[in-house]
Amino acid sequence: MKIWGVDLSVIIVALVTAYIGYQFNHRSKKREAFLKELSTSYNEIYSPMFEQLSLIVATKEKNEKLKMIDTFVQEYSGKDSKIRLIASSFILDYFHNLRKVYFKYKEEESRVNERELLEKINGLYPMIEDEYWNAHDTIYEDHKQFISDTFINPFFVVLSSIFRIVYHLSVFVFWICAVILYFTIAHLIVPLEWVPKWWNITYAFLLVFLAIMFFGIMMMFKEMLIKRNRRESKISKNLKKKLKEFLLR
Repeated sequence: MKIWGVDLSVIIVALVTAYIGYQFNHRSKKREAFLKELSTSYNEIYSPMFEQLSLIVATKEKNEKLKMIDTFVQEYSGKDSKIRLIASSFILDYFHNLRKVYFKYKEEESRVNERELLEKINGLYPMIEDEYWNAHDTIYEDHKQFISDTFINPFFVVLSSIFRIVYHLSVFVFWICAVILYFTIAHLIVPLEWVPKWWNITYAFLLVFLAIMFFGIMMMFKEMLIKRNRRESKISKNLKKKLKEFLLR
């Protein structure tokens, strides 16, 4: 089968080669730059801000809590503030609104303004907590894998690296098959000259099915072989907590 005078197998090989090259070059460079920026945010803003907010939220005595909030807002205000390192525009905007509420409270220390300020602090805490843990999990994502690779046979380390390539290839194959299915359906509506006569929708669905099976097998081995340094999600914690409460009734 030829497209524009070029054998289809040559095109597929070229696409696969280009995709693998993209995986190991372009994406690795972008990831390196991203991790550098994320590490700066993690060390300079997420970690210290999370620790401060944790102490503020845990403090029960109101006057002490307000003093800590005063220190917190003052530290992250002014031209030298590192608040700009927060990646999320939503959280950054939320902090600026919190700061307005803080200054409003300082001008008039009423109960209404005080309550609004405390609500803003309580709202900021879970946002920063998520940013902190997400950054931590991303930066140290391969921590367990590197530790594991240090103490296992080098042969298995090589196999694991090869498996990663095959896994990414399975993702690529799936999308290629999805594109083929799309053009096959389009061919049923408006006939395309370069589609061979023997090709039909049954073959297209079969191809997609095989690609899904290939991808599914790779996903299964990925979960078994690749170790991720991930904390338990809040959803899992809540489900376990509710299940425990249900069983103890």
